[in-house]
Amino acid sequence: MNNKEDIDQLLARYFAGEPLSLVQQKELDTWIAAHRQEFEQIHKLMQAPVRTAEEIHFDADKAWAKIEPRLENRTRAMTFERKMAFFLSVAASLLVLLGIGAFYLFRAPAEEGLYYANADRTVKQIVLPDSSEVILYPEATLSYYFSDKEKGRMTTLKGKAFFQVKKMHGTPFRVKTDFLDVEVLGTSFLVDVAQKEKAGVFVKTGKVRVESAEHEVVIQANEKAELKGSVLKTDTIRRPQDVFGVDDSVLIFEQAPITEVVKVIREKTGIQIDLAEGLEKNLITTRINSNEPDIAGELAFLCGCKCETLVKGKHYRLYEK
Repeated sequence: MNNKEDIDQLLARYFAGEPLSLVQQKELDTWIAAHRQEFEQIHKLMQAPVRTAEEIHFDADKAWAKIEPRLENRTRAMTFERKMAFFLSVAASLLVLLGIGAFYLFRAPAEEGLYYANADRTVKQIVLPDSSEVILYPEATLSYYFSDKEKGRMTTLKGKAFFQVKKMHGTPFRVKTDFLDVEVLGTSFLVDVAQKEKAGVFVKTGKVRVESAEHEVVIQANEKAELKGSVLKTDTIRRPQDVFGVDDSVLIFEQAPITEVVKVIREKTGIQIDLAEGLEKNLITTRINSNEPDIAGELAFLCGCKCETLVKGKHYRLYEK
């Protein structure tokens, strides 16, 4: 399906929220990738504010005149009837689309599973049929298919998504991507395969197995597996709040140099903590609430030093005992 008339039909169904099979969706995705600017212009037009149903006076020819230049030059113009059918379907769904933004769910036939796409600029939360929750990042797509208990729940991801997997009595949950494959039973983790050079899996809770073309690793809470060239490397997540979006009021440090800790505290709270010579070698592992009234005192306790108050609530100095 690659002629202009067929693409127009897929676009019409896409913006009307009508079902697309996975094959049709892949065909449309290919066209969108090759005509990104045209698609964004059409998408912007479809999101334009509309009046209430009582006020709408729909002029199909005028509407078509707006959108036709945004499509590539066609070899054959649509008939008036096809134009009318296209825009009436879009107009009928605009009120619904305005309520859900640019986030779409396409329900393919049961044997093909479900397809989710986030064309918006903000993250969208979805709940899968197994009650697992997924935060789908902008420009990401996800397909979901349940085969049987042995094969489990299968998903295919393009882009970036955070998964909160619902445990189902030993039924596995798998995430397939172009670069990495992930398998879990019940856990929460982030998969980012938007770019191959930054592809990685980041575990918040539980344990997962990650596979690349040449390697396989098992990582658990607060660990990550990143694809570096063709090698799958594991490491500790130093600042989980930067990865998972933890509340900024909680500052988490793991074996972090104290110089970095005081810098982050100053950025987040405005409190300046000076370090006497010799303290810069200290490594800090802790969780500090930025609303804590005595952050400097807690930090002094952790590094085994003394705290001098220069300006209460604003400026402190740490020095060796």
